[in-house]
Amino acid sequence: MRKSRIALLVLGVLPAACATLEPANPFAGLWTTPERQQIAFRDDTVVIHAPNAGPTAMSAASCDGAFRFGYGRKSREALLGLTPRQPDLKNRLSRLLVRPDYPVAELTCGEGASTYVLLDDRDLVVIHRDQDIGGLENLTRL
Repeated sequence: MRKSRIALLVLGVLPAACATLEPANPFAGLWTTPERQQIAFRDDTVVIHAPNAGPTAMSAASCDGAFRFGYGRKSREALLGLTPRQPDLKNRLSRLLVRPDYPVAELTCGEGASTYVLLDDRDLVVIHRDQDIGGLENLTRL
């Protein structure tokens, strides 16, 4: 009788424990550019798969010692502020970003930085920056 009570108690706690687990990484999976370059997100880095080349995991070694990577959220205004000296780029970005905030993955490599913005389950936009110059790139989930 005592074992069955313990089993019932454990089973009653399991659903609550499962509900508090962290959600899966929304960036997980393989993404591709129109040029067929593929990108995969890991917990601690991004792996680039260039056409006709092997995969390269971004790291301090591949970024001249300057490497940072992390996940978070950014407001629409903060994202639009990443391209202050390029009004055309800011206008393109403002048409893509319609919600107040977005999940992001941020990568700093050498003197450049990329902010991956998850637009929805299938699309993301990358805001590339190298000093004062920016660029946008669209990726689609495979």
